[in-house]
Order: sequence, then C-alpha cells, then structure tokens
Amino acid sequence: MEHIIEKQREIPIIARPDVLVAGGGPAGIGAAIAAARSGVKTMLIERYGFPGGNLTTAMVNPFFTFHDENGNQVIRGIAEEFVDRMKQGGASLGHVADLTFDNASMTPFDAERAKIILIEMLEEAGVELLFHTWIVDANVANGVVGSVIIENKSGRQAICPKYIVDCTGDADVAAFSGVPFAKGKDEDGSMQPATLYFRVGGADVEQLRNWMKKNRNILKDSPSDEQIDKQKAIAFLGMNQMVQEAKDSGMLHSEVAPRILMYELPIPGVFCVNTTRIQNIDGTKTADITRAEVALRKQVLEVHAFLQKYIGGFESSYILDSGIQVGIRETRRIAGDYVLTEQEVLNSASFEDGIACGTFAIDIHPPHGKKQIFTGSGKSVYEIPYRCLIPKNLKNLLVAGRPISATHIAHGSIRVMATCTAMGQAAGVAVAMACHNKCGTREINIKQLRKELVEQGQYLLNENIGEMVDPDLILDSENSDGRQAEHYNPFRTKK
Repeated sequence: MEHIIEKQREIPIIARPDVLVAGGGPAGIGAAIAAARSGVKTMLIERYGFPGGNLTTAMVNPFFTFHDENGNQVIRGIAEEFVDRMKQGGASLGHVADLTFDNASMTPFDAERAKIILIEMLEEAGVELLFHTWIVDANVANGVVGSVIIENKSGRQAICPKYIVDCTGDADVAAFSGVPFAKGKDEDGSMQPATLYFRVGGADVEQLRNWMKKNRNILKDSPSDEQIDKQKAIAFLGMNQMVQEAKDSGMLHSEVAPRILMYELPIPGVFCVNTTRIQNIDGTKTADITRAEVALRKQVLEVHAFLQKYIGGFESSYILDSGIQVGIRETRRIAGDYVLTEQEVLNSASFEDGIACGTFAIDIHPPHGKKQIFTGSGKSVYEIPYRCLIPKNLKNLLVAGRPISATHIAHGSIRVMATCTAMGQAAGVAVAMACHNKCGTREINIKQLRKELVEQGQYLLNENIGEMVDPDLILDSENSDGRQAEHYNPFRTKK
C-alpha cells in the first residue's frame, strides 16, 4: 500500500473534562448520565447529530430485555428511568409480553421521540455534548490515556480527560490505545451478520391479528387466539418455509434472514422489520460497511414487497424509513482483566465485582449457515464482572457495551441494548469514584461501587433487593422449539 507523510502540526486542546464518554449509544447514555450525576465534569462525544446509537441511528427495536422468565425486572436504574420517560412522553407502552424469541418482555419505542428524551436526560444531568465528532487516535504514556484525537467540521482537535469510558461499540479508543482485542469466532474470526432495520407504516393491525389466527401454523409456536389478542404490541416471527420459497424464486435475496421478524411500535399502523441480512461484514472496515449499506437498502424493498404480498394487513403499507446506518452486531472484544464465558452466562454466575445483570439469551446469528442459535433464553440471570470492563495495561480507561471482555458466544447475550445501558451506568459511577479518589480504575472500592449502584436502583445478585415482578410478563413458552423461526434453543424443546 502506498503512503503519504503528513506534516507535523499542533493540535488544539478543546476540553479537559474529568470524564470523557466516547459514543452516545445505550452504554454511553448510561455512563455519561451516571458520571455527571456523581458530581464530575462529564463530556459526551457522538459521531451523529443525536444520542441513542443503535436505539436511534440503526432503529434497533425493541429494547431487550428487562425481565427474567419469572417476570422479575433485573435491568433497572437509568435504563428503566429512560423507559419511564418514554412512557410519560407517549414514546413507548413500556414493557410488554414477547412472542418471538422466548424473552419474558420486550419494550417497543418510537426512536424519533426517544432522541429528544435522551437529549433532555443528558442535559438535565449536566453532560456537555459534542456531536458530529469522530475519535481518530489516542495518546498513551505509562498506562494512562492522556488525550484522544478527534475530527469534525472544526478540524482536528484534542481532548485531555482524566478518565475515559469507551462506549463506541467497536472499542475504538481501546484499539487506538493499543489494547489487544479479538474479533468473532476463535477459529476463523468470522462475525455475526449485519442487518438494516426499516419501519413500515399504513398496516392494518386488526387485519394482521386475524391473519395470524388463520395462519398460526406458520408462526413460531402456533400462538393461540388468546395470546394474539392479549398482545399489547404485536411481535411477529415465522414463515421460514415461505421465505425460503421466495428466495428460490428470486423474490428475496439469498442472504435475507430465514424468517420474518417484526414488531409493532407505539405509533398507529407502524412496524419495525428485522429481516434484512448480509454476511462477512467487518464493522470496523469502511469498505465493508459501505457494501452492507448498498446491499441491505436493496433488500428493504424486496422484504417489504414480500410483506405486502403474503401477510394480511400489509397490502396498503408503505416504507416509512430505514436506519441511518446498518446495524452491526459484533466487532472487537477487548482483552480485559477477566473474560466472561458462555458457561457463566448460562449458569447464572455471580461475582464479587458484579456490576450489572443480564438475562437475554445467547443469541447468535451465525456467520456461516442459516439457523439462528438462541440458547437458554430467560433461564438465567447472570452478573457481568467489573474486571471485564478494564482493558489490560491501562489505568484510566473503561470499556462498556458490547466490546467488553467476553467470549464470542457469551457476547451473544451481553450485546443487547438494555444490558449495555446497565453496564454503562456502572462504568460511569466507577470512573466518578476513581476521579473523586484520584486513583486508577482498578483501585476503587468494589463493595462501595456495588452499594452505590444498588442505591441508584440497579439490580445485582446477592444483594438485599426486592423483586419487581410483573405477572403479565412471566414467560409462557416452555414448549417453544422455534421450528417456524429457524432458531435453535436446546433449553426449550417440544415434549
């Protein structure tokens, strides 16, 4: 590869915050709000013109998942505060039952109104915002990230924080700082495929319910009339044989997901669709992302034509919009002080330094092959150790969100947005504690960190925390096998 050499230049320092949060997605929202509320000067930088990350830019919907199979809410804190604000503002119905992937609950929301609510929450906490900004480098000395280099319309600039929480989703700050990382499967580095969400308007919801009752045999687990009628927001999954036939005929691209998956939103007649798919995409490579954007926007038209032709209630529907960017499920995973494993996820592991809980299944859209792996859904509540957020060899950087230190398979559970928000909140509190105590991120008092998180409403294992059980969200799918959805769940098989 040919190279050019840039001239040496001085880069202006534009800010010296106590805490810099890089990335305004679910983890970044939790981290920035928590740090600012803890009394430290906090700055959030985000590459788009609004916060939310996959919640808003990629239109990933619904918000998964807040409850275990017994209906007990295990994601609380700032994530739940955000849901409450959305309910108050008409942007969400809150937590409702899910008939798709054996989760006890799902939380559909209106991404457009969510943007404003998140901005308000960040402003109220006192977070300084800087949008339309990319991180392009970092400078490290003696294990301390002394500055990050950013670029935006104002040019190339520097920010010199005392502590950093990397919530970029791709561990960009950690990678620029020399932290070792892995990508994808151990054997070949292949990663989960990318998907472009899109929204459809003009659907006739009652007609769809009637169609589902008449065609229950092609939907996952053949839902009963009662299950279909009592759904506050329709969750639709199935039609794998019809999808395959459409691929064979050329109506759908061969890489489209092997099932139709869509969710009703809190807007009359509007659904979000999660069915486009493309393999062999590395979300840290611009050429790959470009290829995904081009291919998936073409798939959107194909999938919508399929909905109009085959699903009752969608005959007169229309495409409202699609994600500002393609949704990336997996890229880097840092080498941290501890590696969370799939066995720990499935066996409800707790840790002395546990800082957030998860209960979403191990959900892997396979890099090769068609069948989606969905293991142990709702069967366990596990903790994420603080050590998984600490990159090797650095003293003032934490990573929160999907790139934490975990195996490829465990990552299939921890990567979802509700869990990432909880991780971000913990990271924000942790760096604020380090700032107040003028110590490294490894030197904070873990018992005090857990105590503070509980006082903020977070749920942790082995603490005296009352249950918040919603009887309407107790998981009722013991006989689920996913045959009409092309997913495999060994914990839930037909008897």
